[in-house]
Amino acid sequence: MDGIPDQPTLHDGDLRLRPARLPDDISLAVPWYSDPEVMRFSEGDENATYDAGMIGKMYEYLAGLGELYIIELEGADAWVAIGDVTLAPDTTPLVIGVAEYRSRGYGKRVLRLLIGRARKLGWSQMRTKGIYTFNVRSRRLFEGLGFVQDGDVFNDEGIDSIKYVLDL
Repeated sequence: MDGIPDQPTLHDGDLRLRPARLPDDISLAVPWYSDPEVMRFSEGDENATYDAGMIGKMYEYLAGLGELYIIELEGADAWVAIGDVTLAPDTTPLVIGVAEYRSRGYGKRVLRLLIGRARKLGWSQMRTKGIYTFNVRSRRLFEGLGFVQDGDVFNDEGIDSIKYVLDL
């Protein structure tokens, strides 16, 4: 499955969001979803890991909800994949999977690109499904770009999360 036919590649200088190419991009994500930090902040369990089969199912699900992108940085000779993100009406999961690129402003640049894309699509709002209360970096990222709290939710394990909304 390739990306949505009219789903564009989004650019911000040396950073781009390109439509995911499935199943080819699944192997890129295996190291990300084996990283304890990624799993703690995305799934609430640092001991969890996703194998290629789980990532494939997750990517198929996310691509069905909206626009699934691979986050890439321009390297000396090629684009380097560092994470993934989905733009969907009720969720905006964003993962910087490569540790050396976390907390360096890439998430903010990615989210700005998605906000611009949502506006171009004519959306009135963007939402998150829930960000764990202990995930302070993600909460600051979304709040810093104007998202406001829109309620609390608990996952199946009872971990508290905050839903966010941005009026466009």
